[in-house]
Amino acid sequence: MLKYKVFVINLARSQERLAQIAAQLAEVNIPFERIDAVEGKLLSADEIEAVSPAHIAKQHYYRDLSKGEIGCSLSHKRAWQKIIDDDLDLAFVFEDDIHLEANFAATINMILNLPTMDWDFIKLYPLTRKSRKNIQSSMQYGEFEFVTYKKFPLGAMAQAISRRGAESLIKHMPYIVQPVDGHLKSWWTLGIRPFGLLPYCISVDIEGPSDINPDGNLERAPQRRVTKLMLNWSRALMRFIATPQLEKQFRQFTQALKKD
Repeated sequence: MLKYKVFVINLARSQERLAQIAAQLAEVNIPFERIDAVEGKLLSADEIEAVSPAHIAKQHYYRDLSKGEIGCSLSHKRAWQKIIDDDLDLAFVFEDDIHLEANFAATINMILNLPTMDWDFIKLYPLTRKSRKNIQSSMQYGEFEFVTYKKFPLGAMAQAISRRGAESLIKHMPYIVQPVDGHLKSWWTLGIRPFGLLPYCISVDIEGPSDINPDGNLERAPQRRVTKLMLNWSRALMRFIATPQLEKQFRQFTQALKKD
């Protein structure tokens, strides 16, 4: 029997969101544990420098991070660390503004009954639902489909993370130098090989209010354009180098599923 928990990341002031997700999870009889999210706007300059040193962050991202982005990243790190501290085999980590789809409970149950734990991170929802052109490899597994992506999608609203994956995430992300989904997009730097799962079991109102960018100012923030160009080029090169190892891991994973 696998030891697991369902985590919901939630700010103390977001009681309405907590009530909404709690009601949805209760409907499908899935208990959860709340992760107390970090309120980025309350972080002092010294606290931010300790977790996101400016001289390092400027080398890895094309603009200054907002306090909300730093708080969000710290919140996800809390969830990852809790997987380790609670000695879990895996956890499902959700942000609190999601809507559960009809296949949610079936998705949770399927992952808990996989014949192998040879995986790190399974993305359960992308920020933007692109066409299948972004899928690199896939395998049908009953009513589900496991995939790898050519470019790992943004968004960290819903994911399953194994103990092995959590340990690697904590080990390889000592500092926050870009938004958490930016870190995950460069998965090779985190020592994980992430998969995706279709059909997606949650949805999100991306037009709704954002705790990270409540005023919409991030889109207008000054950018270091040369840095952005160089980082995009470097990411494309490293993705090209790392993808064969991802595909090797995916083949091993799918072979284990075929034996089931």
